[in-house]
Amino acid sequence: MLLTYSAFQALDRQQQDCYVHLHGQFMAHRWLENYSIELYSLGSFYCERWLEQECRHLPEYRSFSTDECLAWYPSQLQQAPY
Repeated sequence: MLLTYSAFQALDRQQQDCYVHLHGQFMAHRWLENYSIELYSLGSFYCERWLEQECRHLPEYRSFSTDECLAWYPSQLQQAPY
């Protein structure tokens, strides 16, 4: 069963990470300073996976209930370079 936007936000960071790996559909990738940011579609909402490149912390997730986040990616969504 897919989660709603609100239910996803209520998960802790490790649970969000597992959920995205199981249910997320990769859409695009970008860089911001030291962060690798991946955009995923999770059915009725989107989320970004923020991974700091110099630390070994769990990734952080930022979720969006609308497609506003698509504007931060190139006009043609592309696959990650790795």
